[in-house]
Amino acid sequence: MTLANVNIPSQQSAGLLFHHLILAVGMVVMLMIGTDFISIVLWQHPMAKKVEVILLIPLLAITLLYFKHFIRGVLASPEIALMVLFAVLSIVWSDYPRHTIQRCIPLVVTSAFALALGSMMSLRGLLLFISIFFAATMLLSLGAIIALPQARGIPPWDDVWNGIYVHKNGFGLAAALGMVSCYYASWQFTGRLKAVFVAGLVLSLFLLVMSQSRTSQIVAILSMSAMLASQIMPKRETIWAITYILSSAFMVGVVTFILASPIAEPIFGLIGRKPTLSDRIPTWELVWPFVTERFWVGYGYAAHWYEEGTYALYYAMKLEYPPHYSHNGLLETFLNVGFVGVILLFCAFFRLFFSVFYCMRYIPQRDAFVFVFVLGMLYFFSNITESSILSRLSDSWMFFVAYGTKISLVAKALRRSARLQGGSVV
Repeated sequence: MTLANVNIPSQQSAGLLFHHLILAVGMVVMLMIGTDFISIVLWQHPMAKKVEVILLIPLLAITLLYFKHFIRGVLASPEIALMVLFAVLSIVWSDYPRHTIQRCIPLVVTSAFALALGSMMSLRGLLLFISIFFAATMLLSLGAIIALPQARGIPPWDDVWNGIYVHKNGFGLAAALGMVSCYYASWQFTGRLKAVFVAGLVLSLFLLVMSQSRTSQIVAILSMSAMLASQIMPKRETIWAITYILSSAFMVGVVTFILASPIAEPIFGLIGRKPTLSDRIPTWELVWPFVTERFWVGYGYAAHWYEEGTYALYYAMKLEYPPHYSHNGLLETFLNVGFVGVILLFCAFFRLFFSVFYCMRYIPQRDAFVFVFVLGMLYFFSNITESSILSRLSDSWMFFVAYGTKISLVAKALRRSARLQGGSVV
């Protein structure tokens, strides 16, 4: 047994069965509000948003029940906690404070639950929890696609499947996460359980193709290639991870160069796309001047995209359609919490990857750390053309907070263990 496989420190709850029941309730609620399940099932019904708000109550109750774990989570991921706190404080300078308050409530509840979740589970347990979650997401999406017309396409993407998400890119990201997580889980079991997760991987691949989300498909290829490459290089995971980071940076640079060159049009034409990245680049060009105007603290959480606000009307006029967000995690963080929030986000990513590399160095069994590393890179890539950072009802944000918290706790426990044994920790 390694430090990755135990809850650090081990805490006994009212009983193992009760603990598992609580986790099951948490997963069901996350499936309801971390996706757009309620909005898809109760399509265009005014009760949908109210039901989502009501479902925050069980998450809040679990967080309070495991309050000590929540505190441990805050101490393990202080940057995340400070980002959320800063989003709440942005009510003071928000252009639309009432709108910001309404959006902050679910952000605080879901983020707090994720911090507690990262503390109350072992690393292996949490990663299997993630795998089961996305396997269930794919199964629910398939059921929704069969039963509900709104899951098979929402204007303007009428012929593209979206499953239990209201946007094809959200569905594509979930499918990419389903592929990676089911692949990891399939290596943790044998027999029927292994077959179940292999089936989940195949289903995720099929639904990823049907989502027609080119961004998610590219991210899935990069992530699955990384997972496969890690198995080709046993006991060389650190070198593999550094190589993956450097090659990814090179690829991003190449794509940026192509977008700025005359060859962009014919190259993107081969995949049926325009070099504007589905109008993301024009959106980024319009957003950046507003970022510089409120550079340090932003416009207040969710205030910049208030549907009836001045900025939303400006974008709708310039782009001839109303965008709901900037389609970029960095820009969105700037708009929500400014440069202060961006620095905290950078520190959160640094802590995540530093903890992963630290654990890889000192723990021989590295499958879990490889998976966390790939999840972190996948989350980073997905936020280049989309945004789920500080998203109030987002499965990918909650899990980023949870596994970031857990890996930090494992690294801290490893350093503490080395000190107690009189060893040196570099």
